[in-house]
Amino acid sequence: MPTLRTLTLALALTGLFSNSLYAADAKADSAQPVRVLASLPITFGLGEMLLKDSGVVLERAAAANLPGSRQTAYFTGRGADALRGLANNADAVIGLRSIWADDPLYPNARRSNIRIVEIDAARPVDGGLPGIAVQPGLGTDGLNSQPWLASNNMGRMADVLAADLVRLAPAAKPKIEANLAAFKQQLLKLSASSEAALAGADNLSVVSLSDRFGYLISGLNLDLIDSQVL
Repeated sequence: MPTLRTLTLALALTGLFSNSLYAADAKADSAQPVRVLASLPITFGLGEMLLKDSGVVLERAAAANLPGSRQTAYFTGRGADALRGLANNADAVIGLRSIWADDPLYPNARRSNIRIVEIDAARPVDGGLPGIAVQPGLGTDGLNSQPWLASNNMGRMADVLAADLVRLAPAAKPKIEANLAAFKQQLLKLSASSEAALAGADNLSVVSLSDRFGYLISGLNLDLIDSQVL
């Protein structure tokens, strides 16, 4: 019959073994890189730029040439298994539901991983940063409006995305912030060169051949005199 001392020793050893297993599991989890999904050209492009050399893994959830309007059918049809595999190992997705309510990536990814986090590139999670600037008469008509074609909105989206990515992956903060600073500098140079080039133009009146150029035209301070959507 086991003595009290024997039982106490057995319980102690069991506790030590359990703690060792827990520590090993925690160490294994911490060694896994943070994984983020994106499916739109704008969200993947910004994410790729901000996460370059950061150690955070960015994965494309849909083919680069798949239009946003067809992604719902893809994620619920032939791409369902692929998304399920990606979502099971992902920590977050980058979407645009604040300006495109039908963005299907997060709702479909969440079906496979209830813990997955949504990062909205156009709206900060805590309200500490301004979102994109919606201009009177232009609004945000889903993906058609493309408000990121205005450089100030592109910069704001980069700020919002960087802030949320830093909260998701604190260890990558120095690299993400360095990438953000470099990108903002590129935007400033691009804006300056565009303004200099347009300053020499005799006439800034334009005719738009698409309903998607509103923010671009406004951002460049061009004078829209007519729209002829082809």
